[in-house]
Amino acid sequence: MQAFNTFKVVPPGIGIVHQVNLEYLAKGVLSSPSTINSQPSTVSTPTPLVGTDSHTTMINGLGVVGWGVGGIEAEAGMLGQPVYFLTPDVVGVHLSGSLREGVTATDLALTVTQMLRKAKVRRKFVEFYGPGATALPVVDRATIANMAPEYGGDHGLLSDRC
Repeated sequence: MQAFNTFKVVPPGIGIVHQVNLEYLAKGVLSSPSTINSQPSTVSTPTPLVGTDSHTTMINGLGVVGWGVGGIEAEAGMLGQPVYFLTPDVVGVHLSGSLREGVTATDLALTVTQMLRKAKVRRKFVEFYGPGATALPVVDRATIANMAPEYGGDHGLLSDRC
């Protein structure tokens, strides 16, 4: 265990791995001290997550960039080796308004899936933005992000930018 200074153990029975990522492992933003122009400063970066499951993208509901990769790439990352992959093109989906009573995030994800499949979106980074994305609670954002493999995206990120 001393060889893995960032190794964490999450006891069984807490939930599925995606829930554990959301509730226990994701930091959101990592900050580290730095120096800029000889002045003490702080550098902040979003938490990245490399997982071995296609639904690793659920973490993107928090604004964390999660990538689903193969087992060999994930093992390399766990051992401190770099993981290389091409960054896909970004397709933006502007959300406005809010979900009506009785309409779930799964309903929204399935509707978006139908629209993006019709537009032949494949292997893209799908970013949801706008006031509708900002208004969604984390549980709904995670549900939509989790559906990325279904709607043709490698990744589904819900951002707070407008």
